[in-house]
Amino acid sequence: MSKDLKIKRFPRVFPARSLSAIEHKNDFDDFEDWEPYAQLIEKQDYPGLVRYCKKRAEQRPDDLYAQYNLGHAYVLNGEYGNAIEFMSDHHRKHPWIGDYQYVILDALFGLGKDEGDFNWVEKPVVLRLSENILNACYEFLKPKRKPRSVSDLYIEFVIKGYLLFTEEDLYDALSNHEKFIVENPCEDKHLAKVKVARKKGTDRKILKPL
Repeated sequence: MSKDLKIKRFPRVFPARSLSAIEHKNDFDDFEDWEPYAQLIEKQDYPGLVRYCKKRAEQRPDDLYAQYNLGHAYVLNGEYGNAIEFMSDHHRKHPWIGDYQYVILDALFGLGKDEGDFNWVEKPVVLRLSENILNACYEFLKPKRKPRSVSDLYIEFVIKGYLLFTEEDLYDALSNHEKFIVENPCEDKHLAKVKVARKKGTDRKILKPL
């Protein structure tokens, strides 16, 4: 995959949209099926992964996971055009599945394009690091008494769309913004603690009597 892509790999967690929310047999129910796939991923043998996933996709044309795995394998192997061509039909058949949308997005950005360069049946949400993202972080942290990690903040956005920024990007943006105080004692950016920079006498929580 292109090193220029800043894509954080998370399980797809779109309620009622992801493959995990669909009731059907998992492509890798048996350990014997999962083991070779995992080994190919671990070895970064992406050409071998494409061959393996292609065979399984052909054997199981109705298995949604098998089709996704092949599209994802194409992306990992840098075959962005093949990924888009293969996933296009599946996206048209199942436009609500976020996993299929994300394979296409991975491939588009790998080709130096963006989400506007594809004819979507259902257009995905793409989130770029912006002032709106930082404002959302502020609103999330403002009522909190304890600081939260950068990872905690990042995950809040993972469930909302396809992210074009990493945890490290978010850390850098928060660190350079006057609304936030970022503590990073362990030099691990995603574990850094973040809180809002409160002014004296403001934003104090008033406790109501019991």
